[in-house]
Amino acid sequence: MGSTVIDYFDGAEADLLKRGQTLLSKIPPRLPREFQLLTQKCRDELTNDLDAVRGLKKLPPEARLRKFKRIVAHIDMLEVSGFAALNRANDDDKHLNILIERIGHEINYPSLPPVVTLLSQSYYYISSILGLLSVPLGEADSLLHIPDLYHELAHPLVGQRYEPRVQPFRLGLVHGLTAVENYIAAELAREDRSRGPLALRHYLTNWMKSWTESWLEELFCDLFATYTLGPAFVWSHLHLCVKRGMNPFATPLYVPTSHPADDARMTVMLQGLRRIGFSADAERIAARWQEFLKIGNYRPEPEFHRCYTQQLLDVLSQLAYESVDSMGCRIARPTTTDIVHDALNSAWTQFWQAPARYPQWETTAVARLRSQLAQS
Repeated sequence: MGSTVIDYFDGAEADLLKRGQTLLSKIPPRLPREFQLLTQKCRDELTNDLDAVRGLKKLPPEARLRKFKRIVAHIDMLEVSGFAALNRANDDDKHLNILIERIGHEINYPSLPPVVTLLSQSYYYISSILGLLSVPLGEADSLLHIPDLYHELAHPLVGQRYEPRVQPFRLGLVHGLTAVENYIAAELAREDRSRGPLALRHYLTNWMKSWTESWLEELFCDLFATYTLGPAFVWSHLHLCVKRGMNPFATPLYVPTSHPADDARMTVMLQGLRRIGFSADAERIAARWQEFLKIGNYRPEPEFHRCYTQQLLDVLSQLAYESVDSMGCRIARPTTTDIVHDALNSAWTQFWQAPARYPQWETTAVARLRSQLAQS
């Protein structure tokens, strides 16, 4: 065999070009309009990748290998997310896309809503690159976790650097980061004055990194959902914590984490509910939360209270409210009525009124919601 590694690259790149063309052929020709934006994004992203493949021949072998690997990884991502969502789109996907479009209308969402697909193998997550929101397969016929759509809707707003309508949200995050930085700086200065253990300074530095990289955004997304939907989102978070959560007081000491502690998240959500007039609901949720903590024998360590000081959480809750309100989004109130808002909040009311009979009620409620959305 006289072939060389350069010949390998020629063959592998030709194969990758063919694979890209095959993916394009997998897009159904007559998708509902809800999928048009995702279709165009997938086409554009893949076209850029295939153009880059054609240019690999001009690179030295080392650079050619590195870029080839990056292109392969990006095409893999497109295949298992965007193209898979387009290829398997069915009536349940269409329903959820009509649902999220209706949510956007109800809350005056300041951007185009993402496309929803029932392809998630874990829980809710969003790809901001493709504008694709993945949820588990069973969500098309459920209501209790659907409030998490509101949380995911907030994530794309963070990355829209130049869209005027979302700047209040981004500005709120900037002010929130300043509040966090000021708090951590003050705590570090206090440690320097007291000459406390070196480990405490490491903790504070790690918490600052966590706040910067993800915690602040996650809390703002929680509050966006709380302010635009109301109690249903907070009940949904409690439900998620009981089913899938770990220690709700878990506080990282040396390695950053992607999400803040669930008890801190619950605290700011309850603050948010009280701020918009749902004090009675907040008390009911808080009581159930305390029961859950007691049953699980969960207790905070001293580091938890230092990481998530009440004063800082109060500031962030207020900043998020001002940000959501300044974007012109509909703030949920006890008097708010609308199709999706009512369906999701009624679901949790019904759950607590008759938990054992809830599944039967939900089947009828989902069918009613589908009918209402189809007619709206």
